[in-house]
Amino acid sequence: MKKIKSLRGKKIKSLRGRIFVDIMIVAMFPILIFAIISQGNLRAWQKNDLQERMQANLENADRCLDIQLDKYNAILFDLCTDDVVVEAVENINNNDDAMEVNTSKLRHELSHVCNRNQGIEGITIFLANGEVIFYDKQNSSSISSDWAGKVHCPEVKKEQVYQGQMQPIVVNDKHTYLLQIARNLIDYRDIHEKLGTVVFSIDEQLISDTLQVGVNANTYLLERNYVISAPSVAKIGRTLDSVKNTKKNLYVSKVNQKSQFTICIERDISTYRKTMNEQVGMLIGVAFIAFLVMIFLSYIFTRPYIHVMQSVGQGFHEVETGNFETRLEFWKRAPEEIKDIEFGFNEMVENLDNLINQVKQAVLEQKNAELSALEAQIDPHFLYNTLDSINWKAIENEQYDISSMLVALANILRYTVDNAGGTSTLAQELGWLKQYMVLQGTRMGKIPVIETDIPEELFGFQIHKLLLQPFVENSVKYGFYGKEEECVLKISARQMEYQIHIQIEDNGNGITQDMLAKINDERSDMKGHLGITNVRKRLKLYYGEEAMVYFESEEHLYTRVHLFIPMTDEHQEVQ
Repeated sequence: MKKIKSLRGKKIKSLRGRIFVDIMIVAMFPILIFAIISQGNLRAWQKNDLQERMQANLENADRCLDIQLDKYNAILFDLCTDDVVVEAVENINNNDDAMEVNTSKLRHELSHVCNRNQGIEGITIFLANGEVIFYDKQNSSSISSDWAGKVHCPEVKKEQVYQGQMQPIVVNDKHTYLLQIARNLIDYRDIHEKLGTVVFSIDEQLISDTLQVGVNANTYLLERNYVISAPSVAKIGRTLDSVKNTKKNLYVSKVNQKSQFTICIERDISTYRKTMNEQVGMLIGVAFIAFLVMIFLSYIFTRPYIHVMQSVGQGFHEVETGNFETRLEFWKRAPEEIKDIEFGFNEMVENLDNLINQVKQAVLEQKNAELSALEAQIDPHFLYNTLDSINWKAIENEQYDISSMLVALANILRYTVDNAGGTSTLAQELGWLKQYMVLQGTRMGKIPVIETDIPEELFGFQIHKLLLQPFVENSVKYGFYGKEEECVLKISARQMEYQIHIQIEDNGNGITQDMLAKINDERSDMKGHLGITNVRKRLKLYYGEEAMVYFESEEHLYTRVHLFIPMTDEHQEVQ
């Protein structure tokens, strides 16, 4: 008696898998909610922190710019209020005789201011009389310069005016961008008299270095949305929109009240995103570890009960395959519900085994009764004696053809009733069919040709007697009826995996498609074709559902019968 204690074969959609999924859903749902909320809060906090730091950097840059501008404003103011400068400018404006002396004084003063203060690359004075006096620090010249004398003179309405330059000056292949501060030169003894305008040209690089605050950040100085100062001179002269890369950077801006320039800070957020990705990775790692722990715990806690379900499933599988000796056996301290399953299953299998044995016995008895009814139609001894008497009478009258027919008929009858319902080899069945065709050929006036194609290893295959006779009889009775050409009956057999395929084919009249469909339908009423009906019944009784028969036919061409018989040990005979 086989006792089931475990299930070896595991299905993908198992109870354990479903329990694991349910536990994971219940356990991971709050973890996911917590992770999402935490991640959202962390993102918001880091974004606010980043913006606050950028805002602080922006304020710092604004203060640095104010300090730098105040420095140059003070220098510019001192120059514009210097008595020597004012007096020299007045004399030049008034076309004083000492113009060369005054001009030389101014140039000397301008060179002194430029060389003493870092970042001032040139000073240009636009006099009221239209003359321009300058000093070019790049060329150390106050006489000739490619740019100092061509500086744009802005209109100064307040104390000073600030402006940027989009094009660089080029001296000795060195490109320098400038920022300019302009202030009117006024005689403070008469403030309504404008003597000229002084313009400081300041190196943009010095201003840019002052504005660069923070790590992974760039500061731009804008005038009317055009870049006039940047860490990369390639961006000067471009609009801010053409410089921006909002996918990789974050931007904040502010207007400097002193110069009215816009300060814009660009911050690379790759570090921010890297931090966020690290946080996400950490959360995923924690969730994965928790997932593994839950799987392990759920496996430990559910293992005994899954074992019960697996054992029950294996028990049902064994019963399905016909093993009614299967019994369940669980651990002694199993819960009452588990013991109820064990008791109920074992009792069910025992009752089912008894019931099936009773049904088998009833079917066997019914089978024997039906076989007796189908095969034992007449008393064979009476026929033997009668045929023997007729045979001797034919011999006395020298009717030897009739005598041969009677002998063949007697042999056929003896083969039929000897061990009725039993089996014979395929070779014996073919020999009997040949005698049967000789007998039928005498009646038809010509003997049909029998062609066989059967491997020798199948000659000993055991089949039930007279299983092929109804199909041969149909060929003679219907297929060859009225046929004047040669009548040919082909019988072949082939071994398949677990079946023998027997094929019977004639070259007779064929069958109409309607009749063919009716013959192949086992549920149809086959009045007039009782032989086929009986063969189907015998096949089911002998071989069960594994045997099958079906027909093929084309009118006026052929009829072909396919018979499939299962191979078992009792149907094979050693040659």
